[in-house]
Amino acid sequence: MTQTREHAADPVVDDQVVPGGECPEVASLVAPYLRIIRSALPATEAERFFARALEAHEEERRRAGSLQLGFSAYLWDGLGESWGGTLAHTSAWEAMQAIRHLVRKAPRADLAAYLRLGHRLVRELGAGAQVRNPMPVGA
Repeated sequence: MTQTREHAADPVVDDQVVPGGECPEVASLVAPYLRIIRSALPATEAERFFARALEAHEEERRRAGSLQLGFSAYLWDGLGESWGGTLAHTSAWEAMQAIRHLVRKAPRADLAAYLRLGHRLVRELGAGAQVRNPMPVGA
């Protein structure tokens, strides 16, 4: 069965990989980036990363219409001073930026739904990277 563009944009209600009401086309583009974050970071760090990203998104939404720093600044601040010194951190950060960019281009897409999905997947499945020695950026 071939899938037309019309059907590709239909919402998927009970799919584990597609948050409720999201279009599969966006989900298929976001899913690889969720996997990058999950595989780059240890489970507890990946959970924390998704939780801080959700907080940053909520902060950005609360301040909508007023002068603000934006999602990336809120996320960076929420992650703390120890964040960003490894290649795994850089990989997860860039994957999150790609997710956000894709979701912003799709009017019906909900970033919070994808962040909750990523957090749930890490909690349920664990991270792809079990124990990995962090490699400093520039090494």
